Amino acid sequence: MRKKVLSILLTAVMAASTFTGCGGSSGSGTTDANGNTKLTALFVAHPLTADITTFKWLQEFADDAGVNIEWEVIYSDWDQTKPTRFASGDIPDLLFNATVDADYITYNGLFEDLTPYISADTTPNIQAMFDEEPDTYVLAQTPEGKIFGLPKFQGKWPDTNGVLFINQKWLDNLGLEAPTTFSELEKVLTAFKNNDPNGNGIADEIPLDFNGWFGAAYSLSNLVGGLGIQLTNWGTDGYFAEDGKVKNYAVDERYKKLMKYLAKLYSEGLINENAITNDYSMFQSLSRGNENGEALVGVVYGWEETDKFGNNLADEYVALSPLAYDLDGETYDTRWTYDYSGLNMSTNRVCMSSKCKNKEAAVKFMDQFYSKEGSVQVLFGGISDGNVSSTGDNSYKVNDPQDPSVDAGTWKWTYSFADNGPMYIRRDTTIDMSGDMDNAIREREVYKDALAKVTDDDYYPQMFMKYTEDEQNEMAVLQANVTNIIDNQWGLWLVGDEDVDSTWDAYVKSVEDAGLSRILEIRQNAFDKYRAN
Repeated sequence: MRKKVLSILLTAVMAASTFTGCGGSSGSGTTDANGNTKLTALFVAHPLTADITTFKWLQEFADDAGVNIEWEVIYSDWDQTKPTRFASGDIPDLLFNATVDADYITYNGLFEDLTPYISADTTPNIQAMFDEEPDTYVLAQTPEGKIFGLPKFQGKWPDTNGVLFINQKWLDNLGLEAPTTFSELEKVLTAFKNNDPNGNGIADEIPLDFNGWFGAAYSLSNLVGGLGIQLTNWGTDGYFAEDGKVKNYAVDERYKKLMKYLAKLYSEGLINENAITNDYSMFQSLSRGNENGEALVGVVYGWEETDKFGNNLADEYVALSPLAYDLDGETYDTRWTYDYSGLNMSTNRVCMSSKCKNKEAAVKFMDQFYSKEGSVQVLFGGISDGNVSSTGDNSYKVNDPQDPSVDAGTWKWTYSFADNGPMYIRRDTTIDMSGDMDNAIREREVYKDALAKVTDDDYYPQMFMKYTEDEQNEMAVLQANVTNIIDNQWGLWLVGDEDVDSTWDAYVKSVEDAGLSRILEIRQNAFDKYRAN
């Protein structure tokens, strides 16, 4: 079974694929032989997601709504292909996990305002979410009061996403203590590189690994918290708040210090030299060791130990406490990324094309994802599929993976929409979760004190801040230019192609000239309005 699962995953990552399922065929808005309305839908999936047309729970949603769905599943490069698709108007009736707020402005008229279709009579589950969790209504609305993308709410998740793991077995083998500072981390990584901590006589250890570029959930840029910068919800695009002011750490002197430190680690062979080009699947695979079951990675970001390292290696790793910056005589108030809102709420889980020929049927299908039972299946997998059991009225149990060699986290991401789906997990819903969630809560105890430092003055509520159409348009253009410079320079500095000190001033000027100052002005205004309310 495991070989079969891995085969599916590898195939999924290779390219975007189109699946036709649920008895679907072309002809959106028409009906099939059973009288079901035909709809088309696109889902931007996690690389681990299997063929969604085999999900019984998804077929049941379609049956209950009286629709017949032709699915297209995108596994990679959606951000690169999306502009062409949207500019041409070539989109299906429904899009899952495929849009951001700026898309509704940039491609004005392409998407349907869902406000007229949402009510207690027509969409009881969506309406219940808006009534019972008002933040989701705020999240969904544009400044003009329209709703293009529906959000999700899954309030059972912890308050930080990334855990920095270290291989405790390697520490024990080498007689080392877990590092607590930047300088101690460098010493431990050096020992991991030179002293064969996995004991196989081969220099195959990767001291430090990461995934993603600047600002990504599992990027080394998150270590900026050790220099007193409070990131929230993955620090998207580098924006944060400090003393009530909106800033971007990509031009902060503390980020300069971090990049000098990381470049030094890279030059010493302490960071995986392929990390900057590896996709998530390779990042995950390396952390699960070699074919002999030996660990290969010493320190790495991840969500949860069994998800990151698999069942066989999970016991070797523990969570590191937040690392304090202790170089060049400077000390800071160490912080850790606060992600509660981002982990439990997200906007734009599903939206509708304005060209959809049967909008009522499409909205009815969307509402299935927000029912009590439906939401649990969206997140964890189907009851009919054997992934979840109903244990009472609004009570459920997440079953162990049907293949015992596969960890619970991987199983969830393979056989459900998981965190990428639209859902409303009610606060009064009881879920006996799998062991991975128990692990996730336990592992994050080391961040409790750091997260308690978050105040209103340094919490940056990016996902709730609202902008006018003109502001959205302006920021979309400016941010693209700014991001291009920041991402490019992150890579150049990390691998040593350019020196941080000698290029810093010119880099900062180029970022500001590209529009960062104006973006900060717009964001500060939105931030102040949010706090006033």
